[in-house]
Amino acid sequence: MFAVRTAADPASQTTAVRSAIRSVDPRVPLLNVRTGDAMIAASVGPRRFNMFLLASFAALALVLASVGLFGVTSYLVSQRTREIGVRLALGARARDVFALVVGRGVLLAAGGAAIGAVAAAWLARSLGAFLFQVRPHDPGTFGAVVGVLLAVAAAACAVPALRAARLDPVDALRDE
Repeated sequence: MFAVRTAADPASQTTAVRSAIRSVDPRVPLLNVRTGDAMIAASVGPRRFNMFLLASFAALALVLASVGLFGVTSYLVSQRTREIGVRLALGARARDVFALVVGRGVLLAAGGAAIGAVAAAWLARSLGAFLFQVRPHDPGTFGAVVGVLLAVAAAACAVPALRAARLDPVDALRDE
């Protein structure tokens, strides 16, 4: 095995290296000539692909969870339109209604995040082979994931909460 260091583009130097080696000994077989970057890419390629798949599925799960939470919150707001109208008619402020709707959605997401964190801690050992310089039970990672989930949940609940906060009490009470 030979390693050649060059300041120029390594791929352009392969023919020069081959001819220099052949000039010393033409019987030396020159097989599998690759650049250092190509060797590194080949060694970490499968792991990088696995992590890309894992991250893609995680992002898809986050999107699906946020769309689902948005749908459930929208449905609950539409079912409670009359109640929200009564609250507004009795003097509740729009910000209180907004906080009520977002709070319930985030509470629901916090329960799911707690269950997911426990399951992730239990399954983290099997993911240890995919991790590089990160412990499977890294508290910073767990905290960041829970924080992102709760932020996405709050954002998903914000649109239905705004719609609920902007309800006209008269229209809400008249609607049956």
